[in-house]
Amino acid sequence: MSATNKIKWSGSIILAGTLLVLAMMGGTWGTTYAADPGLNAAPIIDSIDPTGTYARSPDRLIYIYGANFGNQSNTRVRITGIGVDQIARPEDYSPGRIIVVITDTLLIEPTYYNITVVKSTLPSIPTIPLEPEWDQESNQVIFTVYEGKTNYLPFISR
Repeated sequence: MSATNKIKWSGSIILAGTLLVLAMMGGTWGTTYAADPGLNAAPIIDSIDPTGTYARSPDRLIYIYGANFGNQSNTRVRITGIGVDQIARPEDYSPGRIIVVITDTLLIEPTYYNITVVKSTLPSIPTIPLEPEWDQESNQVIFTVYEGKTNYLPFISR
């Protein structure tokens, strides 16, 4: 074996030993990258306001507060109830708040609706049925439609 080959082998052994020691010590090389934890996290609803309204009310704005909503182009609100399963586009959006309209056609009689936020991976938009590999749905919050109130005015005669 020539002297040049011995030097190459010695250098390789020294380099391998150094790398092994660094690996055992938990050494890092170069830059480490970490994904944003909220990037692929499912949306979370903390609260809605109002939590209900009376039957036969006009269209109602609902404020949804929470986190991980995505952005306005890939986020929708799902409204489900007895015989109802629809997706609504946000009227207004900010990272911790979504405003959506519940139309008067859903407020005809007393019932309950489950409100969820659906975030989809770009460039898709949530549709029904949801696609589990693309759509992430938040926890459910109940929106109540109460029985309508009747206000009687007193009759005054002269």
